[in-house]
Amino acid sequence: MRTFLLIILLFPNVSFVSGQTLAEIRESFEEGKFFFARGDYREASYYFRKVVDSNPDNAHFNFLLGECYMNIPGEETLAVPYFQKATQKTTAKNKYRAKEFEESSAPLHAWFYLGNVYRIDNRLEDALRAYDTFVRSPFYYGNYNVNIVENEIKSCERAKIILDSPVEFDELAMDTMINTSASEIYPVVSADGQSMAFIRRLKFYDAIFFVTKKGDSWSQPVNLNPLILSDGDFYPVCLSGDGNELYLVKKSLEGSDLYVSYRKGVSWSKAEPLSKFINSRAYETSACISQDKQTLWFTSSRKGGSGGFDIYYSARDKNGQWGKPKNAGKIINTPFDEESPHLCNGDKTLFFSSKGHYSMGGYDIFHTTRNGKTWGDPVNIGFPVNNTADNFGFVPLSNGTTGYISRINRESGTSEDIFRVTLKSNLPSP
Repeated sequence: MRTFLLIILLFPNVSFVSGQTLAEIRESFEEGKFFFARGDYREASYYFRKVVDSNPDNAHFNFLLGECYMNIPGEETLAVPYFQKATQKTTAKNKYRAKEFEESSAPLHAWFYLGNVYRIDNRLEDALRAYDTFVRSPFYYGNYNVNIVENEIKSCERAKIILDSPVEFDELAMDTMINTSASEIYPVVSADGQSMAFIRRLKFYDAIFFVTKKGDSWSQPVNLNPLILSDGDFYPVCLSGDGNELYLVKKSLEGSDLYVSYRKGVSWSKAEPLSKFINSRAYETSACISQDKQTLWFTSSRKGGSGGFDIYYSARDKNGQWGKPKNAGKIINTPFDEESPHLCNGDKTLFFSSKGHYSMGGYDIFHTTRNGKTWGDPVNIGFPVNNTADNFGFVPLSNGTTGYISRINRESGTSEDIFRVTLKSNLPSP
C-alpha cells in the first residue's frame, strides 16, 4: 500500500496526461527495457514513448527514450529534446537506478549524450557547452573515461576544420533492383564490381540478398537466408575478390562471431563459424579477405589491444587453417574503436573506420597505404563523405577511388540506400 501511494505521489498526473493506467505505463516501461537489452532500439522507443507521454517532464523516462533514438541510424538527432529534458535533473552515476520505474532522475552522462547528438546535428558549439557542463560536475572525475570525453571535445574542434574544406566526390544511388522503399545496408562487393551482397530490412526480418551484374544492370536479387540458414541474425561483412566466399557476422545476445559461406554454382553453403583463433569470447564485428585469400583482417574487442575494438590479421597455415592473429599495430589502431577494414589496390591500401585519429566525431572513414611492411599515417577521406555522425562500411574497388557505402537517403530522410561513391580528392597513395 505504501509503494502504491509513493507511485501516485511521483506520478500525480498520469491518467490526466496520457489516459493510461499505472499498470499499463509500468508494462510499457518493462517492454521498453526488454527490447533495449536486445538491441531493438526502434521497438524499445515505441514503448518508452508511451512512458514519456505519461509523464513528459520525468528525466529518467526522457533519458531512456533519448538513448533509443541515439542508437537508431539516421534518427540520432530526434534524441535532442529528450536529453535536454533529461539534463534538467541529473544524479551521480552510482546513484542512478536505470532499471527502476520509480527513478525520476537521469544519470550525469545525459550531458555527454546530449553533446554527442548535438555534434551529430552539427551544433558544435552547443555540443561543446554540453561537454563542458558534464566535465565540470563534481560527479565527473573518477567515474568516467576521461580519454573518451576529451576525444569527443577534440572531435568537435577538428570537425570545424574539416567542414570548412569539403572534398570533391560523386555519389550515385543504386537502381531500383537494389534500392527500394525499405532500408538497404551493409553492401559488400567483389573486387571486379560484378557481385554484391547486402541486407534489406524487411517487415519481420533482415534478409541477405545477392546480385550479379549483367552489362550495366543488376540481376534479380536472390534471398540467401534459407541457403546459409540465417534467421535474420547474420549480416555480410566481406565478399572475396572472386565473389565466391561470403564472410558474415552472426549476432546474438552473448556477442558476435565471424562465419563464412561458399558459393556453389547458383547456390551457397550453410554459414560455418571461423576457427577459435578468429572467434573469441569477445565481439568480432567485421572482416575482409586479402586478394589471394591467404590473410584475413578483422575487428575484435578481445583483451590485449590498444583499446576498444582493434583491427587484427591472421594468415592461413599450410593446412588452410587460420593462424594466431596479430594486432595491426598502433599506426592503425588507437585507444578508441576501429572498425570495418577493407583492402584494395593489390592489398596495399586499407580503408577502415575509426573514432580516433583525425576524426570529426564518432566513426570516420580513413585510408592508409603500405610501403613495404610499414603503413602510412591514416588519412581522413573528408567531408561530406564523412560527417559528424558514424561513418563506416566503405567498400573500395580497384585503387580505392571508387567504392560502395550505405547511408540515409537525403530525399526520404528515413530509409537507408546503397550508393556508389567516386572520390576526387583526399585520394589514397598510388
